[in-house]
Amino acid sequence: FNRRSEPTLRDIAVAAMIFKVRRFQNNKDIDIICKFLNVLGVQRTPKSMKAIEQQLHENFDLKKFYKCYYICSNCGASDFDHIVTCKSCNDAHTFKFYLCSIKHQIQQLLSVFGIFSTLKEEKIKNMNLFFNTKYGEILREIEDNAFTMIINSDGGSTPNKYLSLWPFILTLNELPIPDRRYLENILVAGIIPTGKKPTNSVVQTCLNLIYEQLIQLELGQEFYINDMDQRKIIHFYNIASCTDKPAAALMENVVQYNAEYGCPKCFHAGELYHGRRRVGANEVKFTIRVYPFTDFQLRTQDKCSQIVEELANYSNQINNNNPIRIKKTTALAKTKTKKQKKEARYGHLGCCPLTKLKYFNYGISFLSDSLHTIYAGAFKQLLRLLFNSEYRRERWSLFKNITEIDELLSLVQTPSTTQRRFRSLKHIAKYKGSEFRCLFHFGSTAILQCMNNNELKTLLLSFVTAINLASANYVTDESIEAVKKLLNYFVQHFQNIFGLRHMSSNIHSLLHIHECLKFIAPLWFYSTFAFEGIDKDLISTVHGTTEFAKQLIRQHILYRDAIIQHKNERYPMILFTFNEDLLNRKQSKIYYKNFVDLCYLNNPISKELYDTSENGIATHVQSFF
Repeated sequence: FNRRSEPTLRDIAVAAMIFKVRRFQNNKDIDIICKFLNVLGVQRTPKSMKAIEQQLHENFDLKKFYKCYYICSNCGASDFDHIVTCKSCNDAHTFKFYLCSIKHQIQQLLSVFGIFSTLKEEKIKNMNLFFNTKYGEILREIEDNAFTMIINSDGGSTPNKYLSLWPFILTLNELPIPDRRYLENILVAGIIPTGKKPTNSVVQTCLNLIYEQLIQLELGQEFYINDMDQRKIIHFYNIASCTDKPAAALMENVVQYNAEYGCPKCFHAGELYHGRRRVGANEVKFTIRVYPFTDFQLRTQDKCSQIVEELANYSNQINNNNPIRIKKTTALAKTKTKKQKKEARYGHLGCCPLTKLKYFNYGISFLSDSLHTIYAGAFKQLLRLLFNSEYRRERWSLFKNITEIDELLSLVQTPSTTQRRFRSLKHIAKYKGSEFRCLFHFGSTAILQCMNNNELKTLLLSFVTAINLASANYVTDESIEAVKKLLNYFVQHFQNIFGLRHMSSNIHSLLHIHECLKFIAPLWFYSTFAFEGIDKDLISTVHGTTEFAKQLIRQHILYRDAIIQHKNERYPMILFTFNEDLLNRKQSKIYYKNFVDLCYLNNPISKELYDTSENGIATHVQSFF
């Protein structure tokens, strides 16, 4: 009843900004639309994109919202001024890093009416739902007006094929799953615009700069809360990181996943496997790192901190050595020193700044991602072994059954909310991660029906059962233990069936899934499926050919300003309805249902979806349990 009946110039500017972002329009397009509406004589219409910007944010100055650093790729030294060579090590390769104000973005977020109330409600829900996890324990321990976050970083392509953006993104765990990935609800801590992958030194310098903001947020900062129309001290704790494996290695400051001690969660060194491919004149020798099924020691905060400290002391000792004495060192002594240095690291290259935060620890805080570890990782590898023509002569191969399985898969009905249905197994090499996920949860029965090898059937069933348990509404101590045993069984028998050659890091990482469940929540609660979508949405706001990072920061700030006004109780209903259609957020009303990693399922799944006759798929699968 308090809404304005006639839209103001600012109201129309809000709708125009939401239209721009949601319909992927560039500034020139908006200028033309504004000109067209003004020619028609539409009242209170902005004259250009610049006028829209001024209506949303008066006296907008982009430089107030970021700081630009130039970081040396070799030593990680940073400087505000652009330099040709590093002052510390004379290296000529530098990276740009745009550090954004997290506090300002949180203030914008809390200015959106209803956000603070939602955070409080979801915090209570999560506290009750995940009471037996470390995350639930953290929620009970922190202050009443305190919330938690997850950090992510990954590269994303831009319209310029020679440049990619590496944004550092924070999401709030106390927002509902659908809302969490909306552009106005994410926090951009910083951006690296680069033509190549950033080095460990660069990423650690970036994280050091971000850490300085995060530690202040942990101590508590004063914010204006629109819901309450008052200012309060609020705390924000970053508790975990969710990325793919290459990015996780950069974040934790460890070696890559295919190197010795490459697992970010344990001290399994792996071993080198020397193999041969093809025969005769076409024979090719190769060497890869494999991870045999064996006992291992987990990375803990105390142990890793000790290793990093020893590494720092060792580096200081080397730097302080007399150069003349170093020259006289024999080749054998150099080899021994190098070997000792490598063993002392246990995969660590240095300190990770994030681990200085209160609840962020080595090992457990670096979550095993379902997209790259499970669906496009272990499951993809299993399917390749079963259906690739390269292994058609192996006893486990189902290559000859592809046509039969495809016919069964064509009968499978998937929920209407499924993002992407799987294609024919003949195109499995081109599958996307969401197709592997869909096939895993809805098509496994068809694959099982065509398996004559009981050992293979049990292997696949143990895998599917474990991941389904890990994707339940919530996890119990019993279900976590069941997941641990099932995945231990899967990894051990995977090695027995397919051999040491195929024991990749993804297969090994399945042994750590139960640790992630115990630390935070089921698989659907965290996933790079969401972060991949966020990166895409963020970069889609960029349309120019230069200064991509600045464009992204500008559009993100202005878009959130538009959402703040859109949620205002005085905003005209006619434009509010129009904006809601643009936002298209019908699923925001769906809360805790039975999600399978963001893929909504009816609960329980009806066996009527499948053939329930005596020889049908459902009957066949049920016989295995």
